[in-house]
This record gives sequence, structure tokens and C-alpha cells, in this order.
Amino acid sequence: MASFQEPSASGGNEDGPSGRGASMLRGFAEGYGGGFHRSVSAYADGGHDRGHPEVTSAVETRVVPWIVLAHRAAAAPLRPESAGSTPTRDDVALMADAARYNDLARVVALVDRLCAAGAALDQLYLDLVSPAAALLGQMWHDDTASIAEVTVGLACLQRLVHAFGPAFHQDDLRPDPRRRILLAPLPGEQHSFALVLVAEFLRRAGWDADNGRVLSCAALCDVLRREWFALAGLSVSCTTRLDTIAATIHTLRQASRNRGIGIMVGGPLFTNHPEFVAQVGADAMATDARHAVVQADGLVGLMAGRA
Repeated sequence: MASFQEPSASGGNEDGPSGRGASMLRGFAEGYGGGFHRSVSAYADGGHDRGHPEVTSAVETRVVPWIVLAHRAAAAPLRPESAGSTPTRDDVALMADAARYNDLARVVALVDRLCAAGAALDQLYLDLVSPAAALLGQMWHDDTASIAEVTVGLACLQRLVHAFGPAFHQDDLRPDPRRRILLAPLPGEQHSFALVLVAEFLRRAGWDADNGRVLSCAALCDVLRREWFALAGLSVSCTTRLDTIAATIHTLRQASRNRGIGIMVGGPLFTNHPEFVAQVGADAMATDARHAVVQADGLVGLMAGRA
């Protein structure tokens, strides 16, 4: 995996990054255009104007952290699984079908069977429960399930996560009051089941995760003004315009009680197009719940100096 290249006396101009890092700086700036693009590109080439400290500040507090997080490992090492413990496509289909008919007993029995075969519960959340939720959405899109069935199914999966909560959280790290994150769908979108799993993984890692609010942009801004959060995480659909996302992120930053708040995004839009993360002004992107913990842990440290 490529990595950001730190400036060095033997490689590149001492005032700017070199190699792959310089290319990524230019790529970041292209999403903004105009004078910002020209200034950051000059910084990447080592010829930025020291009379414009806002450029240096933008690079050091926005661009460099994004580059670092963009190359962070997507997931922690997995616990070895026993033969027969890995969920199959049939298992995912079975869970989605049982959930849409609100058959919690069948859903729980499937998880119990795979756990007995050696599967780790966190891996089942990622490889079984999350795909089942996605399949429910696809079934509605394909007109093979009604919106009512999908709603019932997602509620059933959420009850499953709640039922296994004591087992999942038995080894939680002690909560750290400095590690607070507000999780929400982008204003105007429906709540994402993925955020339920993200919140579960973050809490197990010692985060105070505020999840479950479906609010307007104004209401989210009110929350950020009243309460201090280290990070905010937004789930985004595939269809939202980039300028709408960028405007929302800018508004949330301006309202935040924490002037150095980090913004993390997730959803198929960014999984398929990670270059959009920088274009909308976010600091990091997570591909799944486990990756969200890795990114949040890294981002909170990188953003500490922005406040």
C-alpha cells in the first residue's frame, strides 16, 4: 500500500511534501478549484507563498490528515474462523427472509449456529447481519419485498443486535469522555441500519456514540452547539449530490462547539468513490463498522490540534 511521504532533506523541497504525497495534495485541491487549487498546488511543489498562512493551515489541518487516513489499514486482523463458520449467501438470504417476516427466533438461531461453529460475533455482524440488511434494501428496489416488509426486517435485525448486546459488549473498553461521536444520516435521508452497527463497534472500543437521531441540518447544528463532540459521522446514500454534502459538512463545522471537530463519512457513494471524501470537505471515510473504529481512533488524534 502506498503511503504519504514526509518531507525530508534528501527528497523534495523542504517546504512541501514530495512524490505520492504531492500528487494527492494536487488531487485534493482540484475538487475546490480556483485560487485554493493554485495555492495548494504551489504548496505541493514547494513554492507556496509564506504570506498566506491560511494555505499552510488548510494543508496541515485538512489535507495531510486526510492523506494519512486514506492509507490507514481498512480493518484490524481477524480472528481465525473454524470450517463451516463463515456465512454463505444462503445464510444471508435466510436471515433477510426471516427478518422481513419478523421471525426473530429464526434469526437468532442462525447466529447461534454459526457462533457454535466457531464464528466470532463481530464478524457475523459484518458478514451476515449487515449484508442481510443490504439485501432487504435490494429486495425493495427489485420489487420483491414491500416497504413494510423491509421496515419490519430492519427492525428485527436491530432487535437481534440488541439481544446479543451483553455478549458483544462484555469486553468493552472504559468510555473516554474525550471520545464522543455524533452519528446521523445526512439530513434529508432515512436512518441507516449501518449506523447501528457502527455505534456498537465504537462503544465496544471505548467511544461514547450518540446514535439514532434523524434530524434536519438545523437540528443537528443545535445539537453540535449544545454538546461537545470530538467527531461527527454521516451516512450518505448513493444519490446525494456532492455539493449538498459539502454544504452540510461546512454548516456543521461552523456550528460545532468543538472548532476542531472531525467529520467522517460512509456509504456506498464513498466506498465506490473514495476521492469524493476530500471533495466534500470530510476528513475520513469508513467502509464498515470495524473500519469506522480504526478511522475514528486515528482521526481524533490527528484533529486534536485543530481546536
